[in-house]
Amino acid sequence: MNEPWHTDRWSVSPHNFGDGVAPPAHPVELHDITLRDGEECADVAFSVDDKVRIAEALALAGLKRTELFLTVPGWREAVRAIMRRNLPLDLYVNWVPGRVEHALDARVRHIMVWYWIGEHHQKHFYGKSREQLLDEAAEQIATTKAAGCHVNLFMPECSRASLEQIEQAIRVAEAAGASAVTMVDSFGVMTPSAVRFLVAKMAGWSSLPVDVHCHNDFGLSTANVLAAYEGGAVGLNVCVNLVGYRAGNAPLDKVAMALEAHFRVDTGIDLTRLPELSALVAEITGIPIAYFKPVTGKGAFSMERWGGNRVLEDAGNRQLGFAFEPETVGRKPRVLVGKWSDVGAVEKGLTDLGLSATTDQLQAILDSCQREGIARHCPLEAHEVAAIAVRLGAQSSGA
Repeated sequence: MNEPWHTDRWSVSPHNFGDGVAPPAHPVELHDITLRDGEECADVAFSVDDKVRIAEALALAGLKRTELFLTVPGWREAVRAIMRRNLPLDLYVNWVPGRVEHALDARVRHIMVWYWIGEHHQKHFYGKSREQLLDEAAEQIATTKAAGCHVNLFMPECSRASLEQIEQAIRVAEAAGASAVTMVDSFGVMTPSAVRFLVAKMAGWSSLPVDVHCHNDFGLSTANVLAAYEGGAVGLNVCVNLVGYRAGNAPLDKVAMALEAHFRVDTGIDLTRLPELSALVAEITGIPIAYFKPVTGKGAFSMERWGGNRVLEDAGNRQLGFAFEPETVGRKPRVLVGKWSDVGAVEKGLTDLGLSATTDQLQAILDSCQREGIARHCPLEAHEVAAIAVRLGAQSSGA
């Protein structure tokens, strides 16, 4: 591909692919945590049916990994219900004594062993030494590995732990038979440069694949997950609609689109399914999709001016009117008529309504709609534009 930055689906910066900028391409899997970290969201409570519906939608969109807590009432029913559907995605659960055995009986074969690596949590919350907790984690890894499972050592508070602590934990995990390790920025306190540095370090300490889990407290979760990919991470934790603890986690839609367009990564995600997946989670959680949210937000492809896009479209360069084609993610441009509209927006609006007008009429309709939009503090509805247009002489296109 001679110009990877400019395709029929998007047009991004060529500098993304410059020497010394683009990281070596490598496969990556998106690991959805909507169901697991969503359990930690103070304003969300999933029923078993909710979890099944979301898991099915994730699989339909191409996700290969999702995760559940074994701590919330209904966990056993949720595990069984999801596993019974034989979905083409791996279900991960956390290691909880007395409960993980039931998950194994339900054929779950992907286990997250948690090791709180931060000294403050070790001392004040668990009241145990680092050595004690590491020994416990190693025993859990070995036990689960012996059961034929893929075992991932999940390490909350990596972001505040020393390099020596993290390296020690990784080497212990590898010796115990771990399949992968997860670097966790529990409070979203890392910068992208720091994430990239730490992931590269972790990847160099063992042969274990490195996953990442980044929270969004400083609004950096997407940037940090992408930096982790640059550092060599092969499993990226994401969620739908930012759903998660406190300010949430890295959003699936933004991460998937950025990987595809900026890094040329085939994520395996059906990007056109992202809007319906987002809408489903919004319906279930009762938390609306933010207007300015990229990819799935109402404002992402809404505009009041269309003349420039029409010119680009006529010249075969429509994608230059957007960061990426709306249809790439199952959307269409939403052209509104209001205070900042141009004649192109009015003309498109009338065409969509089956109306046509002369050049002078289009200008008169635009002037009237602009004044009305300012007076109302919002754009006009389609039927309101139609009423103004007909009053000022517009005719049916079929007339």
